[in-house]
Amino acid sequence: MEFQCPHCQLSMTAEEEHAGKIVSCPGCNGKFQIPALPTAATKTKTAASNASAPQGQRGGWHEEDHANVNFFVSLGAGVVITALFLLTLLPFKGKYISDIFLQRGWVNYAEVLFFIWGFVILAMKWKKTQRQRRAMLLDIVPTKLGSEITSHTVSGFIEHIYKLPNRLRDSLMVNRIRKGLELFEKRNNNGEVSTFMNSQSDIDSNRISGSYTLLKVFLWAIPILGFIGTVQGLSVAVGSLSAGSTDPEALKASINNLTGGLGVAFDTTLLGLILSMIMSFPMALMQKEEEEMLTEIDAFCSEKLLPKLNDSQSATDDLLMSQAENIPAFAASLSRAHEVFLVKLQDASTILRDAGETLKTRLDAHQTKVEGTFQHAVDKLTSETRDAFVQPTKQLNEYFASLNKGVESLNETLKQLGGETITIKKKGLFSR
Repeated sequence: MEFQCPHCQLSMTAEEEHAGKIVSCPGCNGKFQIPALPTAATKTKTAASNASAPQGQRGGWHEEDHANVNFFVSLGAGVVITALFLLTLLPFKGKYISDIFLQRGWVNYAEVLFFIWGFVILAMKWKKTQRQRRAMLLDIVPTKLGSEITSHTVSGFIEHIYKLPNRLRDSLMVNRIRKGLELFEKRNNNGEVSTFMNSQSDIDSNRISGSYTLLKVFLWAIPILGFIGTVQGLSVAVGSLSAGSTDPEALKASINNLTGGLGVAFDTTLLGLILSMIMSFPMALMQKEEEEMLTEIDAFCSEKLLPKLNDSQSATDDLLMSQAENIPAFAASLSRAHEVFLVKLQDASTILRDAGETLKTRLDAHQTKVEGTFQHAVDKLTSETRDAFVQPTKQLNEYFASLNKGVESLNETLKQLGGETITIKKKGLFSR
């Protein structure tokens, strides 16, 4: 069941057996009471609305624990029956059978309580099992609704389950089939439904096995209590001996106490062994009965429910097979299609080869053009560089030639005047 904290509005969930209890919120640590369960009238109204609800909006119903019994109810019944049993033995006090239960101390009381408590649990489990047996007689998937369960007819089967009597609807078999059909309604897959059914079977089996945990503890505790009573009785017997006493009366009283202690010791062990042995037989029969019931439910789901589910996947396979009835014609058509494919593939290969050769020719022409352009650019750069060095040299030679003429003219003038002449030497000049 789902509810919210009234203080911090934190959403929480809890099992329905905790309804009405006061708990602390894990978010704000505030204390509040879990809402109570709806009444029987409300449950009936909810079930009726679920039956007519569309796909994906059904809420199911409250599922009881079909294996475990209420701990406190069984304990209270065990205590009351134990008290009544011991009270019925009071008129027979003094007899051996009555004294085993009444005169052997608290150990025998505990053994009787565990024994009767265990039988109460077995009786309550037997009552639950009989209810499950009655529910297995229901026609849960009636043939009148259809010989097959498909995505179109599954909603009618689910509505039929929601209309079953309340006292029989909440059972292992009905719940498992209802959940399987609702899963099929959503997913429309036989494999998923089969896997879910197997998982649900394992869950029910584990729950039934776990319901015998307390009974197994009783089978262990009853003989252990008998051994405890034995040790206690022997301790009392040995402690009652009057060591070194010479008084005959005291010695006689010590012997009486010794025999009484030994009686307590052996009677507690005897009672514990007998009660545990008696309890083991109905417990084994009850466990066998529940396991057989689970086996019958599994067999019904595997043999009656799953074969009726039709997820329409097999219809597609039948259609393909019907289209391939004429196998020779189908093979000839497939062969022709293969030949056409090979011809088209060869044509495509030829086109690709021609395109490759054309591309190679264009690439070679482009490479030749690029190389010519690059060579022309290099030659032009070399010519311009050479001209850049030759032109200044030519101008310098012309300058020296002009200067030499000036000097010669000056020398002629100096000769006429009778002075010394000037000589200019060319040195380190570039000549072409």
